[in-house]
Amino acid sequence: MGLPPVPFYDAARALLPYREQLHAALQRCLEHGTFVLGPEVQRFEQSLANYLAIPHAVGVSSGTDALLATFLALQTDHGAAAPLQPGDDVLTTPYSFIASATSVLRAGLRPVFADLAPGQFHPSAEEFERAWTPKTRAVLVVHLFGEPLDLAPIAALCEARGAVLVEDCAQSIGAQFADGTHVSTQGIAGCFSFFPAKNLGALGDGGAVVTRHDGLAAKLREKRQHGQAKRYQFETLGGNFRLDALQAAFLGVLLPHLPSWLADRRRRAHNYLTQLGDFAAKHPDRLQLPADAPGHAWNQFVVRSNQRDQLQEALKTAGIPTQIYYPSALHQQGALAAAQPPAHLPEAERACQHVLALPIAPGLTATEEQRVIDAVLAAW
Repeated sequence: MGLPPVPFYDAARALLPYREQLHAALQRCLEHGTFVLGPEVQRFEQSLANYLAIPHAVGVSSGTDALLATFLALQTDHGAAAPLQPGDDVLTTPYSFIASATSVLRAGLRPVFADLAPGQFHPSAEEFERAWTPKTRAVLVVHLFGEPLDLAPIAALCEARGAVLVEDCAQSIGAQFADGTHVSTQGIAGCFSFFPAKNLGALGDGGAVVTRHDGLAAKLREKRQHGQAKRYQFETLGGNFRLDALQAAFLGVLLPHLPSWLADRRRRAHNYLTQLGDFAAKHPDRLQLPADAPGHAWNQFVVRSNQRDQLQEALKTAGIPTQIYYPSALHQQGALAAAQPPAHLPEAERACQHVLALPIAPGLTATEEQRVIDAVLAAW
């Protein structure tokens, strides 16, 4: 009888050490009976703001709604910058989860895609500048897979051209820039997802927007309540983007453990890079490893291979699950046909053909981790 499969992510295993605390949080919510917003959300918002060293955190219903609420709020008189106008262009990456672009489109703006820098998972400032349009008023960067993108040249480009910079941090909580500051703190706003498989995951959906700007934070709080400025007074459109109190309570239990989980991810990533490095250097057509960027949060460990299908099948046979993030680029998605005219973005399309994510989430045993490494090396 063979070995059991290695889990890609096992939420039950990962949460097992915290069950008593989670049950206590549930009991507390049952006793006070406030299940939407309220003190649990306020407490978590303050804890998150403290962790990120930023003045404002606004809890919302998901990472998708964090982006949507942000782009709706940026079209109001929030005081941090000139408001965006309906139909303005937002430059972003074609290589991300679809919510990065659909949230822009749903807010009445137009996503415009900049190709990836060669061999990278992000567009560079040069790619954003090449994609710039006369109607560009914002840039949405995505710190994909937990890799902190150097924002200095992109921020300088935005400042020179009068555009706002927004950070999609759905996969990157805990990632840090070279100066030690957290992702989400350099743009006008940073948007987080607390989907269960994230580095900090709820027991359901949840999200947050963080910002340094008082006026924008106030507008975000309005937007999550249907645009309500005062009770039953609605000056602008918003949505039901509220964070459930129960999810906030669970997140409050788990947030203090995030540093240890990040340390575990970083240790595992270092082990993968070390043990697979020689093979990758000798056979770049078969295996290309991700960059070991300082401050990487390693929500995913994504390799590239010109023989991706062969590698994935060999790992499957060995009981190693993998994931493809993402099989198609955003400019190839029918739901985004309104984003811009059809484009050929070769670096993004090439990434979609070659990427493969290996298990890296906390909870893997040392034996399971070594099985992943051995299976990759034995795939050819």
